[in-house]
Amino acid sequence: MRRVAFLACRHNLTTSPDRWPDAFEHDRELAAFAPAFAAAGMSLEEVDWEAVNPATADFDLYFVRTTWNYKEKPDAFSDFLARAAQCAPVANDPRLIAWNMNKRYLGEMEARGLPMIPSAFVDAPCTTIDVLRTALGAREIVLKPLYGGGGFDMRRVAAADDGAQVVADTHFAQPFVPGILDEGELSFVFVEREFSHALRKRPADGNYLIHTHHGGRSEVYHPSADEIDACRTFLDAAPMPALAVRVDVVPHEGTLLLMEFEAIEAHLFPEYNVHLGDMLAAACGRCLPDCDGAASVAPVQMPDESSYLE
Repeated sequence: MRRVAFLACRHNLTTSPDRWPDAFEHDRELAAFAPAFAAAGMSLEEVDWEAVNPATADFDLYFVRTTWNYKEKPDAFSDFLARAAQCAPVANDPRLIAWNMNKRYLGEMEARGLPMIPSAFVDAPCTTIDVLRTALGAREIVLKPLYGGGGFDMRRVAAADDGAQVVADTHFAQPFVPGILDEGELSFVFVEREFSHALRKRPADGNYLIHTHHGGRSEVYHPSADEIDACRTFLDAAPMPALAVRVDVVPHEGTLLLMEFEAIEAHLFPEYNVHLGDMLAAACGRCLPDCDGAASVAPVQMPDESSYLE
């Protein structure tokens, strides 16, 4: 039995005395994935990334999952991944994770002409809200942390709010997209470029944040083939392939605009595809060559993609 570390942070472990309120997402993924990994000859073991020593842990693969506190200590997290990669494969690739951690990657993708929600970064001292508004051509904006997630430390700035406030270089800005309130945010989950499932996330009444811990709710979404292909263009723009990734987009004037390319620890919503565990187990298995260098797990035979489409 090959050992796969299901990397988490201590606040999400099933044995933690101080679990975070949304740790149920960790439980949901572990319960959905572990049987599929076991059937493929792999033991999926939850591990606190800050408490494991890769040099002595003897894991065959490190699968980055609910390591949600990495945002508070990105340098330590990067160092851990580098040490882990010296001992066993890491998924996703630590180079992809390093690129994805800092939200400046959004600016790189925007510069390549991809359909994005525009971003404005703080590149000069004393950058004010009004400076960012001018750069974006929008009065109503959202301030977001460069290292962040889950909707935490975000601020919606209304058009009438004072624009003289200086914005710290730990944050960047995007225009507020009104479509998030009615059409919501769409999430597309891929495993090695293979489409798994999609969902629509809507904010609670009176809010604009779609995360469950902010009262958001989700529902299945049946995308068109064109929408799936549109999201694959973002996969192709990443610096290297991802084993598992979630592409978050917002519909706007007939186009899907990228909000986030989630290649680190995004929740994968396994309840929307019963085959997701098998897909991930097969993908992780392909990271583990057998003695002859061949793939140790065969590809999963999925239903025809059209079954997910409108």
